[in-house]
Amino acid sequence: MNIGDIVISTKGRDKGRVYLVYSSIDENFVLLVNGESRKIDNPKKKRIKHIVVVGKLSPDSKHNLLDSDIKKICKSYQIDGGQNA
Repeated sequence: MNIGDIVISTKGRDKGRVYLVYSSIDENFVLLVNGESRKIDNPKKKRIKHIVVVGKLSPDSKHNLLDSDIKKICKSYQIDGGQNA
């Protein structure tokens, strides 16, 4: 799991939500953001085994991301028609 990966949660009450991997804690946990309910200043801690990678950011676009940028990226990967709850 790398910083900048686009992932979907497969377990928990956030199942089906799209996130961006913001940071790696260790081999089991990462910090996720989506620019909406989980912003950069309050990332979600999630086990790696409970997420699936669906895309990656280009190395150039990983720097200086704002919550609004992350929100647009995550919305472009939604597979349930925008009803991401």
